[in-house]
Amino acid sequence: MESPQARHARRAAEHAVKPQETFGGGATRIALITALMAPSGETVRERDIRDGASLAIDEVGGGQLSLLVENTDGSPQQIQEAAKRLASQNVALVALSVADVPVSTVRQGLGSSRAPLLVLRGNGAERPAGTFAFVSDRIDSAVEGASYAVASGRKRLVVLLPGDVSAAERQRLDRGLAGYGIKPALVAVTGTTAFTGDAASKTTLKDTDGVLLVGSGDPDVGALSQLKANGYLKPNAMVVGSSGWANAAYKRPELAGSHLCLFGPENGSRMTSRYLDRYERAAGTDAAYGFDVIALAAGLVRSQGETAITQESLRSPNGFIGAAAAFRFEKSGSVERTCAIYQVTSGSVKLMDPAPRSF
Repeated sequence: MESPQARHARRAAEHAVKPQETFGGGATRIALITALMAPSGETVRERDIRDGASLAIDEVGGGQLSLLVENTDGSPQQIQEAAKRLASQNVALVALSVADVPVSTVRQGLGSSRAPLLVLRGNGAERPAGTFAFVSDRIDSAVEGASYAVASGRKRLVVLLPGDVSAAERQRLDRGLAGYGIKPALVAVTGTTAFTGDAASKTTLKDTDGVLLVGSGDPDVGALSQLKANGYLKPNAMVVGSSGWANAAYKRPELAGSHLCLFGPENGSRMTSRYLDRYERAAGTDAAYGFDVIALAAGLVRSQGETAITQESLRSPNGFIGAAAAFRFEKSGSVERTCAIYQVTSGSVKLMDPAPRSF
């Protein structure tokens, strides 16, 4: 009989990081470049991505895929060398989880390889043409949340942006809302806008029935409280947050009843159960992203054969299904994901509507 301590030590040894790792033995090779050998130690984010991808090889790979992992120290030199090794092994798809290295470093290392490059960063991150973003952020969440509010019958939406919003984020938000035909009554930055009872505010904010609250800090909550205190919100007004909210926000009474559009795996799914069994920790969004890199490849190879993974096939309008629900890529390489709707209640979030499984 194995003691809990012995089991933990054995599993830790089984999943210890090595410079090069291979999972599965299928003919189609999928690659992942990490910085798990960084001098500062591995990050939880990259560990979860690697482990999610490894799990997916067994769960959805169907014996057709193998995962080649290059664990680097995060330096441009090691990452470029890793990309060269992968190119020499004819990988079909490359994913990069390193957070801060220039993406061009990987592309240079791949040389003439035509393998598509997935970058596990947000849509707003800089990347060369022909590469694909793979992470959805607070702006993506806010846009999808706003579309949910409008679909639920809200007609006058006020958008409150946190003070740290960048110009690029604001442009993405404007484009996303416009794409759904949403024209907010007002877009304001919290901490710099006061919602007083003056005539101009009354005219602009009258009958507001939806508030998109991208941030959850004190200035953001304060702005929402001002709107309520001055009677600008209708009784049925819906407050929609974003994935940028801190977990501590769920305990704030001012935000009780708010709705959030969140990306990631649903608790109790096959993926989350398998992940917990194998790694003895819960699967978060990063683990789902790692899993979905493999799910994407598996879906293409299963339906179209070993040579199916191309830049063109990745842009299929039908998209793909993975642990983090449905996703697809735009022509620009930006990723679009469906998300689940949660409501803030009793200091936590409760699932209201599962993420759609198709577009």
